[in-house]
Amino acid sequence: MNRLVAVSTTESIFPEYRDTPIGLLLEYHNLNRPLDECTQAQLLIGMCMDNRKHLRIPDNFAFIIRAGGANLRYSEFKVSYAIAVGGVKSIALIGHNQCGMVNLIARKDQFIKGLVENAGWERERAEEHFMHFAPMFEIRNEMDFVLSEAKRLRLRYLYMIQEDLTGLGDL
Repeated sequence: MNRLVAVSTTESIFPEYRDTPIGLLLEYHNLNRPLDECTQAQLLIGMCMDNRKHLRIPDNFAFIIRAGGANLRYSEFKVSYAIAVGGVKSIALIGHNQCGMVNLIARKDQFIKGLVENAGWERERAEEHFMHFAPMFEIRNEMDFVLSEAKRLRLRYLYMIQEDLTGLGDL
């Protein structure tokens, strides 16, 4: 079952998202809508920290939290801030394929070696660091994780007028 829907025209945006911040995000990023001038954030975007990924959106359009795998579990205060102080009423989570947070254990040696060579860590300390944190940040499957994270956030911030999961596919 394919759970992604390509957004290649305005009509391919689900009707419930049209004329909303989520719809605008899709129009800006996918459909090259001209960038409007924004004075206040309209949504919060949670996306991966991957340096290969970027968005085409106007300045001031969104708060953006970048975290490995779009995992906002350890950024909840920032999510709450965007809602409470920033006034956003929509959340978009954006995942991508070939995410480095999938199968972290396969990168264990590279991770440890990198901390030793690039940060001057002792090997034992680097290994302990990996073993402590990798289980917190591991995601098994990009799509399943984004769906579960959207569900978790929906339950946490149930009162929100609109909270959405947006899959933009391979950005």
